[in-house]
Amino acid sequence: MSNTKIMATNDAPVAKFAEVFVTLDGKRYAMLMCKNFEGKASISNQDVPRMGSIIMGKKPTTVELSFSMTIYKCTEIFDDVLDTFIKTGVMPTMDIQTSNEDPATSMGRTTKVYNDCVLDGDVLLSLAGSEDDFIEQEISGFAGGFTRPEKYKNPAYM
Repeated sequence: MSNTKIMATNDAPVAKFAEVFVTLDGKRYAMLMCKNFEGKASISNQDVPRMGSIIMGKKPTTVELSFSMTIYKCTEIFDDVLDTFIKTGVMPTMDIQTSNEDPATSMGRTTKVYNDCVLDGDVLLSLAGSEDDFIEQEISGFAGGFTRPEKYKNPAYM
């Protein structure tokens, strides 16, 4: 028998154990209507030409933090953000917290808090139809920073 270590299949975290909260104007909303959430960091690099080398160097220079989520439209908090922006010219910012703790894994819990988020793109205001489709909307935007109050611990086999 080989002594090769392999990943425990239970350590593949399942996204359905996640939870999402939005804090807007000091009020914290449980986004139980959230179907999925994705937070990303997009790293931009610049070319660095170097004497004596034909290989172009790369240097990371900026990071863009973005988020997107699909929710069932059973809240109008994002309509309120848009309404405030239209009436005042000031886009209200929000914090978005995501956590995941799949009880089958050995890693524990992870939490990310995306700070100073602003909306970008479309906000669905109304939808009518003759089918039995659920009314869903995509909410996306950018974050001004993020924190990690809880981090997964590395599995023992690492």
